[in-house]
Amino acid sequence: MKMSDDFEGFASGNEILRKHFDRWGKLRFGVEVLDTLTDGGIPRRGIIELAGDPGAGKTQIALKLALNVQRQVDDCSVVYISTDHAFPSTRFLQMEREYKRLNHSDGAVQNHNFADHILVERVTNMPTLMACLFERLPRLLEQTLVSLLIIDSITTPFLDEEDYVERAQMFRTMVHDLHRYQERYNMAILVTNQVRCVTESWTYDDPQTLPALGLAWGSLLHTRIQLSRLTNSNDKRCTIVCGPTTRAAHGFFHINNSGPADVVNQSDDDG
Repeated sequence: MKMSDDFEGFASGNEILRKHFDRWGKLRFGVEVLDTLTDGGIPRRGIIELAGDPGAGKTQIALKLALNVQRQVDDCSVVYISTDHAFPSTRFLQMEREYKRLNHSDGAVQNHNFADHILVERVTNMPTLMACLFERLPRLLEQTLVSLLIIDSITTPFLDEEDYVERAQMFRTMVHDLHRYQERYNMAILVTNQVRCVTESWTYDDPQTLPALGLAWGSLLHTRIQLSRLTNSNDKRCTIVCGPTTRAAHGFFHINNSGPADVVNQSDDDG
């Protein structure tokens, strides 16, 4: 059997890490609990999902990551595709001001205009999302260093698709092409997802809050993180549901002027 021309031969794990160091790099959230749970942030390979009900902090985390990434990669931009609502520019500018206040002695932070490096597109349905991802985005990637792509949220464009077989095929095609972008441009991808309350139909017992879009979508993810609000508290819970490089674990955070922030001495008795 003839070997493929691009086969590089067997190599040790250390050799792969040295040869492709950037491939395994991660982008930090800038929130200790999230960076700890994900073992250093989100990788530049695979699709990372934040799922949760409204108000759980999905968009807040996405904005904080978009802000923090710009200090980790020089002269980079972030592509932010918004589907559920218009991009929250007022909130992002508030977080930027607070970030600069907290880093008042860092000249690089003070001189950087974070908002200028957020490239925003609003889409409302599946055809416009596909056109954005596979017609306009490739042209942008050829000209601009993009270190992070955010889709907030992945749910809305696919809600009206009633042919689930066709929808599953679209998921596979979309993720395959996004993986090709990652290989070529070395960028991380974060998507948010809505959740659904599911009960056993024959008993209506044991309700579960599960990410939307089903197994066809969930099977294509690298890591799934689920957020939830706590009862009688402003704090949020963050749980690692699955991921090849993380263990099942959870932690807590809250939202302040700077965005998501750590909660100290939070116990499991809450919520």
